Amino acid sequence: MTAQRTRPLLFGAIADDLTGGSELAAMMVARGVATGFSTDAETPIDPASLAHVIALKTRVIPAAEAVERTLRAARTFLAAGCEQIFFKYCATFDSTPAGNIGPCAEVLAQLLGAEMVLFCPALCETERTVFQGYMFGGSQILAESPKRFDPLTPMTDSNLVRVLAAQSTVRVGLVPHPVVDKGAQAVRSHYQRLAADGIRFAITDTIYERDLAAIAEAAADMPLFTGNASVAAHLPSAWRRRGKLGQPEAITLPAIDGPAAILAGSVAPRTAEQLAEFGRRGEVFTVDLSAVLAGEDIAAQALSAAQRAIAAGTPIAIVTTAPQDMVENLQAQHGREVVARAAEDFLADMAQELIFAYGVRRLIIAGGETAGAIVAKLPISRFALGPYQGLGTGRMVAEMPFPVALMLKSGKLGALDVFSAVLDEMTRPVSIEPYVDEWPPQARVQ
Repeated sequence: MTAQRTRPLLFGAIADDLTGGSELAAMMVARGVATGFSTDAETPIDPASLAHVIALKTRVIPAAEAVERTLRAARTFLAAGCEQIFFKYCATFDSTPAGNIGPCAEVLAQLLGAEMVLFCPALCETERTVFQGYMFGGSQILAESPKRFDPLTPMTDSNLVRVLAAQSTVRVGLVPHPVVDKGAQAVRSHYQRLAADGIRFAITDTIYERDLAAIAEAAADMPLFTGNASVAAHLPSAWRRRGKLGQPEAITLPAIDGPAAILAGSVAPRTAEQLAEFGRRGEVFTVDLSAVLAGEDIAAQALSAAQRAIAAGTPIAIVTTAPQDMVENLQAQHGREVVARAAEDFLADMAQELIFAYGVRRLIIAGGETAGAIVAKLPISRFALGPYQGLGTGRMVAEMPFPVALMLKSGKLGALDVFSAVLDEMTRPVSIEPYVDEWPPQARVQ
């Protein structure tokens, strides 16, 4: 018999990939909010949780399928009496003219009766900001950044108002920075005027962390809110001001030791830099995807390398990461989806072998699509969440049925030494007080 909920579920987040979803859950935990995490809409929500994240693999699948999965997750939250649904997507608004951000947001707005929906993708910790509707990565405008070469969602237009309008049937507006800079009430007044004018979606300019706080305060009572995890991390402060959160308890996560591995499918330049740093001390096996596509038994070679590394007590990284020109050549020969599926399937099979045949108990997965493919094939019964402590430091423990320390890392984020550092941190227990007032927490490594 399922336990009955005794208090409302304040927050239900639907993430379009697993790395971002796990990051959001870790942020909620760090803010002292009892938070659950699952990778499907069917897993029961813990009645003791005040927040829950359903992390889906919907970023690049056909829009109709993404909409159907998103609606299923939303209905799960509504059945739990959820007060606010948050649709989480990438800080660089990863999408195409067909979606999937716009179509998913539209069906959620219709389901919830939302007259206005705010969109806040910014991640100020990494200088991913929005000004006059244009997205920047540091000093680079989005369309001139490495994101223009993304193999699945190439971002060739920096104007997010225009990007969202192209994949939506409703009118799209802007909450400009002079408004955001005046605070939450100014944001509310502005989006109410937009709604009165028939505009249903609005991109929010965001430059500073205080902008995220103002936007979160303005959106805290809206039935639907969308953005990157960084803006949602400011919602608990708004809930506390409204008396919805009690005294937070210390956060704990057990230590896990044992053989360690990294599986990387991200083609982000940051992941390549992190792998190069890891290779100074650990072993890196780079998968030749052209050979995989030709039917060669590369898996046996990878597992042989893993066996040697594990026997020597050394972590191993098995990666499909490749230079941009090589990826483009493979896509031209075989098709974008075929190449992506080959990489994901290879690494998912590696995860099964490493965990169940080679005893790996500490695992980092780099890349959102890669994480989705791997976790979907693992028999995980539940996740115990650790706190977000800075970019690239969050971790969890997956029960399957034995515990495996796990981190799902965005390809674009994390310190240069994130792989070695987090694998080492997994061997030590976590016990910290929540970040009730300070946010974001000081990153472990800048």
